[in-house]
Amino acid sequence: MDTEANRPIKALLTMDDLVTTLERDGALTVTSLAEETNRTRSVVHDYLSTLQQLGYVVQDDSGAYGLSLRYMELGGRVRNEVSLYRVAKPEVNRLAQKSSSELVTLSVEQNGMCVSLDVVQGEQSISYDFTDGTHFYMHSSAVGKAILAHSSDERVSEILDRHGMPARTENTITERAELENEFEQIRETGVSFDREEYRMGMMSISAAIEDTTGTVLGGLSVTGPVHRLGEPDVEEELQHKLLSTVNIIELNYSAK
Repeated sequence: MDTEANRPIKALLTMDDLVTTLERDGALTVTSLAEETNRTRSVVHDYLSTLQQLGYVVQDDSGAYGLSLRYMELGGRVRNEVSLYRVAKPEVNRLAQKSSSELVTLSVEQNGMCVSLDVVQGEQSISYDFTDGTHFYMHSSAVGKAILAHSSDERVSEILDRHGMPARTENTITERAELENEFEQIRETGVSFDREEYRMGMMSISAAIEDTTGTVLGGLSVTGPVHRLGEPDVEEELQHKLLSTVNIIELNYSAK
């Protein structure tokens, strides 16, 4: 069960606030970062100097501080330790080659959020602001719904109670009963859909990935323009490719 810290360390909360702000806004001067986070310049400078010493931020010629590529190194190492990623990576690439105009994403659930482990964009795919490591709410995405549908009722309640069901678009499901009604169909068909629920103009088809005990490991999804993926023949073809790929990943995972 996800729990909050009993005695959170304020220094770490401050560091997280500063790092999150730099992630959101890009490089900032000490003054700008202090204003954005409502902290004194001296406190912000001390934190940035320490983070720079540790290699987590860099300072450009204008004096602004930004996050360093150290995070890429750490994230890459953490991802490579995930056995699902290592097993699924070749199949994700193959599916992307077969679906050259779509975006293929391998995701897992962590701390009640979806995290994209691998994002492969087809050569003809439209630009999509979605990258490796993106965190997103489960209820508003096809892959999140697929994972939830194959999770225990207790786990689903924990996730939705903790994060809520905020609307990303006008099509996002924000009522728990409506979301749970979809779970039955997802379990029967093996696929879930996001029809402009995460981003207007875009649609996703997803399927959960399970181990031999039925424990959900993550999910695989194909995303593209709704006017294309919504065509019955295209939707049927992508479902077949998606489920076939998931089957191969599950077989390879069980054999590892």
